[in-house]
Amino acid sequence: MTEYLTTGRGPTAAARPPAGPQRPSGPDADPDRPGPIRRTARLLGRVRWLWAATWFWLALTLIHLVLSGRWWPMLIPDLAPPLVYTAVPLLLVAAAVVGRLRRAAPPHRVTWTTVAGAVVALVLGWNSSGVQWGVLFHDSASGTPDLRVVSWNTRFWGGDTDRAVFYRTIRERRADVYLLQEYITTHDNGATAEPVDELAQLRKNFPGYHIIVRGELVTLSRLPVVSAHSVGPGAGVEHGQAPWQTEFDREKVLRTDVRVGGHTVSLYNVHVPVQINMGVSPLGSRLYRMMHANERARKAQFEGLTDDLRANALPTVVAGDFNTSPVMGDLRTLRGRMRDAADAGDSLFPASWGHLWRLDWAFLSGSIAADHYRIDPMDGISDHRAQIMSFTL
Repeated sequence: MTEYLTTGRGPTAAARPPAGPQRPSGPDADPDRPGPIRRTARLLGRVRWLWAATWFWLALTLIHLVLSGRWWPMLIPDLAPPLVYTAVPLLLVAAAVVGRLRRAAPPHRVTWTTVAGAVVALVLGWNSSGVQWGVLFHDSASGTPDLRVVSWNTRFWGGDTDRAVFYRTIRERRADVYLLQEYITTHDNGATAEPVDELAQLRKNFPGYHIIVRGELVTLSRLPVVSAHSVGPGAGVEHGQAPWQTEFDREKVLRTDVRVGGHTVSLYNVHVPVQINMGVSPLGSRLYRMMHANERARKAQFEGLTDDLRANALPTVVAGDFNTSPVMGDLRTLRGRMRDAADAGDSLFPASWGHLWRLDWAFLSGSIAADHYRIDPMDGISDHRAQIMSFTL
């Protein structure tokens, strides 16, 4: 007979299971039934991060190709150094191959789809990388060049550089035609542009040269000038009659036709407006309003230049500071219909601003060929390097 010690309410504590360590409670208490935290950790642990990164980069590359130059907010991601479009895919391929050497290597299918995605991204971003593959296949023209051109953004007309040094630096490049930008001075840390009046010094330092000035653009030619006029938005400006600020804002493409032997050649001096003011805080709306306005101004200049080129059957050189890197789609039309003079150079990466960006370009069309091309630091007077070029007709 079972004996109970009763309290009047059933078995006493003596009849209950013995006390012991209490089991943990909460969503992750039962190892057989993991809670949301543990389930999330296990899910993340199964993600193939290299594979995911590769296809994410491929998606970014596709977005860049479709929207760059067509949608103004792309001006921000387009500030990226062009070499990322080569470096990132190559690093992803290298990481995938090295991953095969690990003991816990992913399945072959994961590795090879990662490699395939990286290679596709590399091919799609090829034209954005800034690598000048054409120099490997270019044959320089034989004989003496017919035309020597220097294009240079002078950075506020040499800034505080001694005038004699500034003009001597330009003269020593011995060009037939100089395409010079930023014939201006600035105040308020670059916020306010004002005109420069150094025509007398130009005439003294370049005797025998024709001098054409439109807004901030100066073209000097020792060859006979057939005609000269502004292109695009600047074509409607009555030179010398309109306020200087109007000329500065609108005249960004100056076309000069010169005689080279028995040929007439068109030379376009270009300075496309900058896309973004890095001195404005990104936390307010002012920066983005400026970007949108700058994008419209840039597009108007590109469209005006393209329209003039379509109607021009002469041999053509288009050169200057485009404020546009190889990443940016704004040059899509020019790069598609004209030849890049830098193919005649000796550098696989002709950076003209800083060490990672090419912002200065030179394009050719018609019966003119680039013989030589190089980037010249111009003794460090400007933050832009000059383009020194020679051509054969």
